[in-house]
Amino acid sequence: MTPLSDKIASWIQEAGTPITFARFMDMALYDPDHGYYTTGGNRARTGDSSSPIGMEGGDFYTAPCVSPFLAKSLVRQLQEVDALLENPPEFTLLEMGPGEGRLIHDVIDEMATQDLGLLSRLTVILVERSPYLRTFQEQALSAYSSRMKIHWIADLDSLDAESFVGVVVSNELVDAFPVHRVRMESECLKEIYVNYVDGQFVEHLDEPSTDELLNTLKALDVELPDGMTTEINVNAVGWMQQVARVLRRGVVLTIDYGHTSQDYFSPTRKDGTLMCYYRHTVTTNPYERIGEQDMTAHVNFSRLAQVGDTAGLTLTGFTNLMHFFMGLGIDEMVAGYAQESEEVKAAIELLRHQGMGTTFKVLVQHKGLEAPNLQALKHRAFFDGALMPVRCQA
Repeated sequence: MTPLSDKIASWIQEAGTPITFARFMDMALYDPDHGYYTTGGNRARTGDSSSPIGMEGGDFYTAPCVSPFLAKSLVRQLQEVDALLENPPEFTLLEMGPGEGRLIHDVIDEMATQDLGLLSRLTVILVERSPYLRTFQEQALSAYSSRMKIHWIADLDSLDAESFVGVVVSNELVDAFPVHRVRMESECLKEIYVNYVDGQFVEHLDEPSTDELLNTLKALDVELPDGMTTEINVNAVGWMQQVARVLRRGVVLTIDYGHTSQDYFSPTRKDGTLMCYYRHTVTTNPYERIGEQDMTAHVNFSRLAQVGDTAGLTLTGFTNLMHFFMGLGIDEMVAGYAQESEEVKAAIELLRHQGMGTTFKVLVQHKGLEAPNLQALKHRAFFDGALMPVRCQA
């Protein structure tokens, strides 16, 4: 048992009722005192100054940990959007969930060598709810924080409607939103609840806690077969609506691992997509090492595109990370490095078949622009209609 296990168990017992899995996941990841992201998986409490994100010592790694080419590509993308916006006097880059700050640091570094004009007009807004992770971001950006506009906010609620022009980017954010888990039983949708019985956490099926669960499946035209378990990310809907609210003109880039709706509800995923990470070991058991392991679920990009469209974000395109890099000229970027360099090896890792380059997807949306023809979408990994709801009967 971990301190958070005890806390959640006590909370359930005192309430006398099970909690939704979404509530359990939210506490496991974001509890103020013991949550994974608020304490770095127990690191803050034990005096360990390492980050939970990284190739060594962490629990998982992200694309910016592997290679500098995501940052280099993003700078090219920012320059293209800047031109489409006709070089506004203030260009805002808002990053949601910046992790340890590696990506934004590398973006600023690259921009300092490639486009001082854009850098001089750049305002950075970092949306971070974890004080623990913010310390890493502040350290990463310490050389820049006194020389340019860098602001931290806890959530998008603090921003006015249509308050900035520029780009919103998130990298592996949505997969960390707490999800509701559901199962189809005897042609009825049931939700998975978490109870604490006889010294252990157990799952319990009951009626859905919110109409949003069934409404989501209806909106995506999905019929789950009996016995199938899957996840529904209600928080992602509110997040996408908030992004649409605060952006006046510009582009939204959502980078994450996930699927179109048709793939998300495929029979090959009859047990869902929930995964847990601890010291680069993958498990499917969320009830061990509570507060000390990461917990994620794949992203349903069809739902994000659908909600964004309703909220005012027009779909620009959808591709995978490999084709995103190709469109922005990764071959030119790599050309400046020795073939045996670590940078080139990292690029190969991002581009290889079944690697991060194909597992990770990029959803691009725009607002206040006339259907931009972005270089990042020059090579499409999917047909234009791939995100549209297709009758899914797994």
